[in-house]
Amino acid sequence: MKILLSSICLEAGTDIQLALYYLKGYVLKNRPAQTGHSPEVVIQVFNENQNIPAIIKNIIRLKPGLIGFSCYLWNIEKILNICRRLKKIRPGLKIVLGGPEASPRAQDLLAKEKAIDIVVRGEGEESFAQLLIRMEHPATADLSGIRGVSFRKGIEIIHNPQRPLLRNAGDIPSPYLSGLIDLKDKNIVDVPLETMRGCSSRCDYCYYHKNFPVLRYFPLKRVEKELKLILSHKPHEVYLMDPTFNSNPRRAKKILKMFIRYNQGANLHVELKAELVDEEMAGLLSQANAYNIEIGIQSTNPRTLKAINRRFNKEKFIKGIRCLNKFKLYYEIQLIDALPHQNYDSLMKSLDWLYSMHPAKVVIFRLAVLPGTTLRNKAKSFGIEYSHRAPYFAWKSNAMAYAEVKNIEKLAYAMDRLYDSQVFQKTLYAFKAKAGVKISAILQDWVIWESRFKRKPVDYPEFLNRKSPMFLQYLCRKHSKARLYTDLLPGLLKRVCSPYHK
Repeated sequence: MKILLSSICLEAGTDIQLALYYLKGYVLKNRPAQTGHSPEVVIQVFNENQNIPAIIKNIIRLKPGLIGFSCYLWNIEKILNICRRLKKIRPGLKIVLGGPEASPRAQDLLAKEKAIDIVVRGEGEESFAQLLIRMEHPATADLSGIRGVSFRKGIEIIHNPQRPLLRNAGDIPSPYLSGLIDLKDKNIVDVPLETMRGCSSRCDYCYYHKNFPVLRYFPLKRVEKELKLILSHKPHEVYLMDPTFNSNPRRAKKILKMFIRYNQGANLHVELKAELVDEEMAGLLSQANAYNIEIGIQSTNPRTLKAINRRFNKEKFIKGIRCLNKFKLYYEIQLIDALPHQNYDSLMKSLDWLYSMHPAKVVIFRLAVLPGTTLRNKAKSFGIEYSHRAPYFAWKSNAMAYAEVKNIEKLAYAMDRLYDSQVFQKTLYAFKAKAGVKISAILQDWVIWESRFKRKPVDYPEFLNRKSPMFLQYLCRKHSKARLYTDLLPGLLKRVCSPYHK
């Protein structure tokens, strides 16, 4: 029986879906010892720009007997649509779902989606390998002894006991060292790599730590071999997918040194905890071309942080940001809007505090109330109302009104135009210092000012850049600081005309 592993990614080009290669590698490693032969396992990943009929046509052409989809927030609705149509065309095709979007929704998916036959919950490698052995003869397959799977038996939905995590993450073959991934592919968007599984945090809004509740490291020798191989192919970017790459600072520094040793021009993408960054680590990140650094703090409101079970140390955070700034590293600090007790004013205070440190970038994400999370179970007690369809965005809470949530979306665009584009950034700080106006207030002024443009040209961001002097004039008049317009205009005009600012 041919097995097709698939998913739908967000980007065009070759998006390496590491989870699918882990599954294939584990199946190929363990099946011969148990059955005497290896199954044919094909991986085919689609992107969201491809239409559903074209995707189905590709799948049918491959003639799989079983298809497994890796499901995420961004692709679940499209995958379910594809499954419904596939089942009508090929009723005998076995359809299996797994991934962070399927695991907590096993009951719901099997109850509502008749096209779905099986859901693999949690860590999938061992469960999926055992499932394929049982599915050699689909009509008589007995799934009752396979831990970590849910399925239908007649009209009853069966949830087998949860599977314990693999003790040794190194038991999962490396998709790179085993040759499953073709690193010569010139269409690769970026190369993802895990150096660990699990997370030391237990944030209530996140599901990752429930899928992988124990922190397990891949052996450093394996990580070094993978980095050496990957970097020898000179990729544009390597994405270390660890939820907190520097949760173990000593180990993180060793990996950075490996990256530096073998790098031939690739950029590095990591997710960090700023409180754990010291000057040595910042220097190593700089040498490693860490051009894309994500730092999720979500809130600075102590009451909010307590409600979502998240730790935050302001003093250590400031020290970490100073280290990153010293080496002129580009990083993104992330906040979330409608969290418990996070009102509009507290979010504005967070912005003002963060901008006081002259960060590379600050973003505000919408709260997604994910299935299976503690926050979803508690949402009603916090007055959080949200969409029950992916991506599950919240639209209000006890602390934040619907209109405020909508306004934050506009504010996020103001942050991009006034700060991230760098056209207005120096003017922003100069006006704050000379007029005594908070940056959050200036951003809100921009939202009001920008609303006057009802007809938006194709080059709208560039159009807004050209209109920056008009906004400065508006700002000076509103705050009765007309004299500042003459002082600040020349510097602003120089940046508006610069080809480096967009």
